[in-house]
Amino acid sequence: MAKFLLILFSFVSFLQLSLQQAPECSATQLCPIGCCSKYGVCGTGPDYCGTDCVSTCDFKADCNPGWDDPKWSKAETCPLNVCCSKFGFCGTTKDFCGDETVKRPSCAVNDTPITRVIGYYEAWSTTNRPCYGMLPEEIPFGYYTDIIFSFATIDPSTFEIKAGDSQTADFMQRISAIKLIQPDIKIWIAVGGWAFNDPGPTQSTFSDMAGSTDGTKKFIDSLIKLMNKYGFDGIDIDWEYPVADDRFGKGADFKNFVTFMKSLADRMHSGDQKKSVSLTLPSSFWYLQHFDIKNLEKHVDWFNIMSYDIHGSWDIDNKWTGPYANSHTNMTEIQDALDLLWRNDIKPEKVTFGMSFYSRSFTLQNAGCNTPGCVVSSGGNAGECSGTTGVLLHPEIADIVSKNSLTPTLHREAAVKSVTWGDQWTTFDDLATWRLKSNIIRGQCIPGVMVWAMSQDDKDGTNIKALTSAVGRKAMDPPKFVPALPSTEPPKVAELCRWSGCYQDCPAGFKTVQRDGHKEIMLNGENCLDGGVDKLCCPADQPMPTCEWRGHRNSGVCKPGCEDGEVKVGSLRVGCNFSHQAACCTNVAATASYGMCKWVGEAPTCNQDCPSDYPNKIFSSRLAAGGEQPCISGTKHYCCQEPKPSDFSKCDWVKKGSPPRFSQDFICEDSCPAGQIKLATEVGGMNAENGCFGGARAYCCEPPKPIVPRGDDDPFGGKQNKEFQLLLEGYMENPTCPATILNPSEGNMFGNTFTKRDLKREAAEYRSLRGRATDCEEDRFTRMVLFGALLLTASQSMLEPLSLVYDEIFAGAYDTELQSGNIRTYYANHEGMDPNALMRYVFMNPIDAGPGLRRAARTETTFCQLLTVAKREERDLSRNSKNISTLASRHITWLQNIGAGRPDMSTILEGILNNELSLHYARWQHVNAQGGPMLELAYWIGDTPGVPTGSELNRFRDNSEGNEERFVVFHFHVNERTNWIAHVDGRTRVGIQSVQVFHGYDTDAQPGQAWRVENTASTRDGFGCPDEELWYVGAETDLPSDQLPADQTFFERFQRWSRMLFDDGYLATRGLNLILTGGATVNNGGNQDLDPNNAGMLLRGGMAHPAWGVITQTVNFLIDGTQYDFTPRDPFA
Repeated sequence: MAKFLLILFSFVSFLQLSLQQAPECSATQLCPIGCCSKYGVCGTGPDYCGTDCVSTCDFKADCNPGWDDPKWSKAETCPLNVCCSKFGFCGTTKDFCGDETVKRPSCAVNDTPITRVIGYYEAWSTTNRPCYGMLPEEIPFGYYTDIIFSFATIDPSTFEIKAGDSQTADFMQRISAIKLIQPDIKIWIAVGGWAFNDPGPTQSTFSDMAGSTDGTKKFIDSLIKLMNKYGFDGIDIDWEYPVADDRFGKGADFKNFVTFMKSLADRMHSGDQKKSVSLTLPSSFWYLQHFDIKNLEKHVDWFNIMSYDIHGSWDIDNKWTGPYANSHTNMTEIQDALDLLWRNDIKPEKVTFGMSFYSRSFTLQNAGCNTPGCVVSSGGNAGECSGTTGVLLHPEIADIVSKNSLTPTLHREAAVKSVTWGDQWTTFDDLATWRLKSNIIRGQCIPGVMVWAMSQDDKDGTNIKALTSAVGRKAMDPPKFVPALPSTEPPKVAELCRWSGCYQDCPAGFKTVQRDGHKEIMLNGENCLDGGVDKLCCPADQPMPTCEWRGHRNSGVCKPGCEDGEVKVGSLRVGCNFSHQAACCTNVAATASYGMCKWVGEAPTCNQDCPSDYPNKIFSSRLAAGGEQPCISGTKHYCCQEPKPSDFSKCDWVKKGSPPRFSQDFICEDSCPAGQIKLATEVGGMNAENGCFGGARAYCCEPPKPIVPRGDDDPFGGKQNKEFQLLLEGYMENPTCPATILNPSEGNMFGNTFTKRDLKREAAEYRSLRGRATDCEEDRFTRMVLFGALLLTASQSMLEPLSLVYDEIFAGAYDTELQSGNIRTYYANHEGMDPNALMRYVFMNPIDAGPGLRRAARTETTFCQLLTVAKREERDLSRNSKNISTLASRHITWLQNIGAGRPDMSTILEGILNNELSLHYARWQHVNAQGGPMLELAYWIGDTPGVPTGSELNRFRDNSEGNEERFVVFHFHVNERTNWIAHVDGRTRVGIQSVQVFHGYDTDAQPGQAWRVENTASTRDGFGCPDEELWYVGAETDLPSDQLPADQTFFERFQRWSRMLFDDGYLATRGLNLILTGGATVNNGGNQDLDPNNAGMLLRGGMAHPAWGVITQTVNFLIDGTQYDFTPRDPFA
């Protein structure tokens, strides 16, 4: 998380020493710190900076140790209640505090259980890392109580929160999959982060937003919409650098932050929101001093303290810390950070202690000195998966320890372990050190831990399992999908106070409400006929509100209005010649929904729209609730906050109560059907348009019905199984719905592309499916896919009953290849495959999916090779725990035609071989997230690049989309960690790990680079080799003979295309010569090929090729024999 640049306590200690040594100074020799006295001594306060001061006389100390005049210091006291030394500097050591000690909270360890375990989830873990990433469906079951999805962003111009790109939006939707099997887990959204204040558009966004009432409101309004859309339970504010001028903070941030958090908490906790709020805190004094933590505490459910990153490579050039090896989770120094909280009386129950699943590493200056405190020269070597200098993920450290047979050293006082190999040094945490830390924090009454980041764990959950054990928790037992007995408990209904109607008593379970300070009850009979009376009734088993009629004046000029803490539940004109009286009740659970809404518009002209903070118009009426002055023009609107109360979702005008009082249909009764809530009354009369020629009609709302617990006596059992069963049954009634009616995005076939695309359309709104009437809805499809993805990722034994549902209803009706066991095996064999996208493909293409999976498996068996062992016909079903994610988020491999106007790969290959698709350019790129170079080949749809073609070539286009594609683009990905240049089939060949293919319809050029096909808004299909195998381009292979004709045709086309790519040189020595330099050649049957054993140095982005004088990653090229053409023409230039 945050990179803490300075350690203030070391800084002030240095100042203290400088003052004690009393360096000489003069009018020309200035003091480095303090004022120069007439005696030539540097110091602070009146004796040094007063009348006889010689130089630097404007210096002010940080705090006042007791001087009579406050002008000698910047402030009277120190931030965060740390100590002020006799020289006026702030710190916490004995030099500053003397014998003063911090009063820490104290609890018995065994009496302080850890009740919350929070995991931060990185939305980019599968795109920015080639391994040890985590898809949402791979979150381990039963260990975390809360998940914080990181990060949403804030639009700096509108202050609205949003997903930053399409994958983030997709993962926001998919993160809720864990709730299907762990329904009580809470999922939060985090906004901000350590990079949010980096130079760029968002560097001051937090400051600008918090400093503006309107900006704060816009943010919160958009946050509520986002939370309701994706089902988030809480918001984590990760503003790490308020006030700090080195991170674009502003002085006003200190107060504005509190105001902002109060506004946020008030909205999150009001009405029926009941969302949670947390705030991240740095662990260094340098940044924490800018947080008004005592006042911020009032507005958060808890703080998440980032008790890591205490040290790192940033220390090296810092004169106050120095280039020394130290742990970034040193508990001795973390205790200093906790003491800052205790100095300010922060409640320990509001503290969540941060743990890390990564570490900071160093390169030692002398490999012989490898203990804490030894000199370091730089950050450690970048990890294979982290890809960042000075950072190693815990699983990477475990790999290093295993590979080098290392024995870690325990540092008990610091509560860390260290390990060294060669000139590399790092520390880390494990079961033993987490237990030490856990005992310390539980002894200080802290009940929660959080992890940065859960997505840095390995596939086996090694770290979270160790942490769970260390803090004394047990993993949850897996859910048992078995038949449940019917509940004997009646469903609990969250009920709202309501008016009885003119001719009814209070409904069962309700009672009348007495006026505050009066003997009579709250009632209103002005719109009732035949002596009827409308009574206010509230649920008897809930706290009763205190209610009163407000606004009456003896003059008849009424002035309605509720007091603070009250909500308006009705109105009355009796006793008022002008305006009306308001029925006001205290804001309790039984009246909360009324408090989220208000009437807008004033008689006699009522032409006013709902305001932005009450954007939802429920209905309109000339009389508002019925007891107000009527509108002569326009109507009054009943406007509610976002989201609108669920009590007011299903409403309509009603003329009769139940049972009706009058037999005549034209006499209206100002009553609602039993169980409904009356919001308004509309009086009829002669020629009334509302159909009431006597009495008044009522605007009635049906409150939400409770979910009734039920037991299932079917063979599948359980509520989750029942829901999955109903979803599948609804799907089977209309299996073409997803592909032909909904046409949902199939997502990026390869989600870890080297550029992220902006949102072209928002993710499908995620709502509860229960009680909905139509099966062909995108939310049903989305939820069915989440269930299906869990079949692939969760424990097979745990989800076996779900598998029975799936096999019985879906797979059994289509293809045995789609049975749960077979599709789990297919998924297990393809490391990094996206389970959500795989199941989307299956459900959108139920007829073609089975043959498609068979073709994909046969393609891999035919063309992918593992050079070190014989090619395998049977794959190992266990997934590598390292999770190489070069194929992360892959939708599905080389599949046959899926209909809906989309071409399949066999058709595309036919076009290339027949020159109906002509090669327009080639381009090398280097993709860190995929571990090596990537060759882009762009084919023009037509036989001549740049010459437009018509509908005769539409079979090569995706006709389901609106834009007419002009290109088919391939990305050939190489993984440097594999045997990617090898002698195969008599020649030197390139080993490709995966191929992506997508359409393009426009071009774009970045500054200083040649044009390319614009690819940020394209969905992708592809082909990939499993495990350690590669496709060696151009190598001959025996094609299977026992295939369907369509598959046989595909294999033959693929083989011919493979030869073409090799013979034309793009994936052969001529193409490789553009990204390799200094290598040797070898004669292969008269052909001068690269020597696989000495292929040379790989040129990465920004490195010019010495032979060609160009940065090959910035130019396009074509190969013509032995010549290169670096100027392919942009067809739209």
